[in-house]
Amino acid sequence: PATQIGDEKLGVCRSCVVDGCKVCDATVTEDRCAECEPGFILKDGKCSFKYAGAWMTYVGYFLIGVVVLVVIWIADFQLRPCTNEQGLDHALECREKAKILMPKDEDGERKPWPLTTNLMSTPVAGTGMILHFRFQAALIVWALFIAFTWMFFCRFVDSDLWLLGTRRFGTPRMNCILVSWGYETQNRLMWTKVLFLKVSYIGSFLMAFAYSVSQLRCFQETDFKTKTMKDFVAVATGLPALPGDRLVEEDLKVKIEALSGKTVVGVSVAWDFQDFEEEVVKALHDDIDAQLPSPEPQEPPEMNPVRTKFYNFEKTIFGLGEEEEADGSDLKDKVKEKRPERSSDAAVAEALESDP
Repeated sequence: PATQIGDEKLGVCRSCVVDGCKVCDATVTEDRCAECEPGFILKDGKCSFKYAGAWMTYVGYFLIGVVVLVVIWIADFQLRPCTNEQGLDHALECREKAKILMPKDEDGERKPWPLTTNLMSTPVAGTGMILHFRFQAALIVWALFIAFTWMFFCRFVDSDLWLLGTRRFGTPRMNCILVSWGYETQNRLMWTKVLFLKVSYIGSFLMAFAYSVSQLRCFQETDFKTKTMKDFVAVATGLPALPGDRLVEEDLKVKIEALSGKTVVGVSVAWDFQDFEEEVVKALHDDIDAQLPSPEPQEPPEMNPVRTKFYNFEKTIFGLGEEEEADGSDLKDKVKEKRPERSSDAAVAEALESDP
């Protein structure tokens, strides 16, 4: 018979339950296999994965070796002596300047923000940061709304909703019972799924609409209460193209002051330099480095072979090689050849044309 095993727990006769088994051994009344599925081998009535051999042991040894190597590398980091104190101080100073700190207190100190700071309402790093964390909170609220809606149906409609799609397969007879139960229960409770989808979609739409209005109001209120760079800057658009070798900043400043009646601190003209953006950005960085020079790199001291290997590996993965020197004359030739166009305000341009 195909169900030669008497299962006292289930109270039925069943076939063998062996992972990877294709044909059960009908000569015994225990879980033994006679023929395994493809990819398995038969051993003592059990089916073992065919490709689970010694290579898996070697892979395990390799991974252990990698972990040990990483641990040694981290320990070597901690044991290395400081050979560039000036460079370390400069790095720590740059790190301190990059921190987001609170406004100055009565003693003139700027302290770190406490962990209890509400980032959804406190302008720690501008309005954009507030809106970002409000988005994160809205996402959590939406997920909780979906979860609690389904839990409500499971609790107050039918507890079988907890079980649909979660029961495990077993013997052919159990599988047949499970499929029959799942089909009947799914059809009986189909209305709950449809209602759940309607509530989810309608609720998500209303929440998204309310969220968008809330974000807009938050931006407007925060922007009104706080002073930013845009409160002191006017952006002029729609300007004619001007060659890059013409210095119009001072002329624009005079004309803007004449037209607006306000004192203009300065004028910055936008450049159209996308064709060689990398070279221009590199030149700007070099200019900043020339005005605020970083400490000169120092040659590393004598190291043991292991530390030398680690150091060379670090230079490779972290890009610590020597940087290529920028050719300033080449950049000037490109600027002169390309003649980047700059834009300025149309009204100001008309004033310039009327006043040669």
